[in-house]
Amino acid sequence: MKTINIGRAGEDAALDWLQEHGMTLLERNWRSGHYELDLIMEDSRSIRIVEVKSLSESDGFDPSANMTPEKCRRVVRAARRFIAENPCGKEVIFDVVTVLFDDGRPQITYIPSAFLPIHM
Repeated sequence: MKTINIGRAGEDAALDWLQEHGMTLLERNWRSGHYELDLIMEDSRSIRIVEVKSLSESDGFDPSANMTPEKCRRVVRAARRFIAENPCGKEVIFDVVTVLFDDGRPQITYIPSAFLPIHM
């Protein structure tokens, strides 16, 4: 799979999984200026900002390794922009979903509250 196809397929698989687990999609690939968020989901108590990391098993490492401190800071800044534009009154939680494709089949790992917005 090409990188762009892996990314899109990973987001599709993550979205399906999150919806099957009771979350509702608010936005996908939300953009404002240079800010971007993969998935913005909602459950009964919170808004969940979900960063999706996808790789092929042949890449040889865990997709969550791509969640660097700088990437976390960018996600938090983007989330602040989203909330400023869309006040919700709910707790905002930062999750990560990793999708590892093994022979084209997605293996999903959901990491709730993966990081705290300490770099706001």
